[in-house]
Amino acid sequence: MFPRKFITLFAIVLVLASSLVTTTMAKAGSLPCGGNVTATAGDTLRKIADRCYTTVSALQLANGINNPNLIYVGQVLVMPGALLKGNGVTDIYIVKRGDTLKTLAADFNTTIAGLLSLNPGIANPDLIYEGQRLNIPVAGSIPPTPQPNGSQVYTIQRGDTMKKIADRLGISLEGLIKANPQVVNINLIYVGQKLNIPAGVSAYVVARGDTLKLIAGRFGTTLDALLQLNPDIRNANLIYVGQIIKFR
Repeated sequence: MFPRKFITLFAIVLVLASSLVTTTMAKAGSLPCGGNVTATAGDTLRKIADRCYTTVSALQLANGINNPNLIYVGQVLVMPGALLKGNGVTDIYIVKRGDTLKTLAADFNTTIAGLLSLNPGIANPDLIYEGQRLNIPVAGSIPPTPQPNGSQVYTIQRGDTMKKIADRLGISLEGLIKANPQVVNINLIYVGQKLNIPAGVSAYVVARGDTLKLIAGRFGTTLDALLQLNPDIRNANLIYVGQIIKFR
């Protein structure tokens, strides 16, 4: 028989170890699946969502998946609650159920204003979504200079690359990268992702397949607003490749 003192000590150690494991898993992603899941034969987003206590829409948002019926064996899906390593200045956090900007600000030792400056795509500070990707400041790092009030964002569309976007904005690729420290790998961007538009940029060069309505959606504005900014456009359905469109 073990001495009572030894049993008590062993129980305390187990409790502490359990607490540490739980904390580590919580930081890595939603329980019980951790930070990511690799799709196996027979998996669907619905099955993965059910076993990981999340939703199909959250998985789509977190992973930039347009077609929820199209995933493949070996595909690695990040889970709500995961923290993805960034560039040393910001990391990327995947919003999980129950998160608010207030709780995240406390968790990551920052402020709501700080989070909003790193995530200009957030229109309503009281409304964030499970699966949404947020830029989070790295502890001890010097945060990037916040964009000025009224700054614009660009929403990535299918077929976009950082180089194409830079060209259409009439700026250098380096300038676009500098304005978006949250983009760790410029070759891995996803549909729906928000990019900061560098200060001073106010025009877009029309590319093949563009319509004025599509351009308005990319810049978070309306067709009517674009027509007011571009009075030379007499027919909203008639724009041409290479045309300069003002968006602010």
